Amino acid sequence: MIPKKSKRLRRLVRHLTLAFTHAILELQTLMLKKLAIASIWLAFTPALIILLSASLTIHNSKVKTLDTTQALKITEAATANNIEGQVLGTKIEDPRPYIVARFLKGTPLEPYSDSIVKVSDEYGIDYRLIPAIAMKESGAGAAVDEASHNAWGFENGKTYFDSWEAAIPIVAKTLKTRYVDKGLISPEQIMPVYAPPALASGGGWAKDINFFFSQMETL
Repeated sequence: MIPKKSKRLRRLVRHLTLAFTHAILELQTLMLKKLAIASIWLAFTPALIILLSASLTIHNSKVKTLDTTQALKITEAATANNIEGQVLGTKIEDPRPYIVARFLKGTPLEPYSDSIVKVSDEYGIDYRLIPAIAMKESGAGAAVDEASHNAWGFENGKTYFDSWEAAIPIVAKTLKTRYVDKGLISPEQIMPVYAPPALASGGGWAKDINFFFSQMETL
């Protein structure tokens, strides 16, 4: 017959053995899980690295492409600005033909703006005088017989010129010799000789010429 103490000891040993075995099994299971996770990580890490490298390469390529595109746009803009600056430089070199052309826009004299400025310089008169008088006397040729080419009211419209090209130098020479050379330079000084009836009406002729002068200064 086995003593009671011996039976209790055996039960305790068996219980401890089972508990230890269970603990070992749980530890083994946990280690296997960790090992599986590590194995999965090791298996997918190269693929992740390759994927990340490819993404970085694509991103860098897009950045370079964007930089190149922006550089091209900046270059194109600079080129356009340079061309525009050259065009503007040409206009600024002598803007008077453009001013006269805008002032005479839509009139028979508009195509002759360059000639008006050139001839005015040749005779040493204000380049605004020929177009301003033409606008006052006939709407710059719009209100006269087209065959007369007399937009300046010479001889009350009785004078006929062969062409606008022929008329402009004659008008410039007349203004130079009959007015400017005699000290009649401003519209107020020119008016008593050029348009005597305007004196009786309050000097409207000179006022209109000065108005046209100011218009050209703002164009």
